[in-house]
Amino acid sequence: MAPIFFDYKRTPLSLKKANIALDNFNTYLKQLGSIYAAGDSVTIADFQLVTATMCLEAIDFDISPYPLVEKWYNNYKKQYPQLWKIVEGGMKEISEFEKNPPDLSHMDHPIHPIRK
Repeated sequence: MAPIFFDYKRTPLSLKKANIALDNFNTYLKQLGSIYAAGDSVTIADFQLVTATMCLEAIDFDISPYPLVEKWYNNYKKQYPQLWKIVEGGMKEISEFEKNPPDLSHMDHPIHPIRK
């Protein structure tokens, strides 16, 4: 979320890191051969990964080069619509923040650089 709210630039290196993470997860799903991240039942691991993947979807990041990640993500949405509905609300907010970042120029943040 920090890149949306604060003055972090998207760089080739950050894109490379995202692709490495997705490639690793795709490989993991292939090796595991299960429906979800830790087996054939949804676990807390899936909740974290769905949240991270949802953030990528919110900024229109294409996960189709990672077919097992895409399948896992879409399966979660389909199998757990009541949980997805909660996540989807957050995704819509993130998407709006991406398009219209809030003005935080008045803020004096101790860690993150502030957008000017």
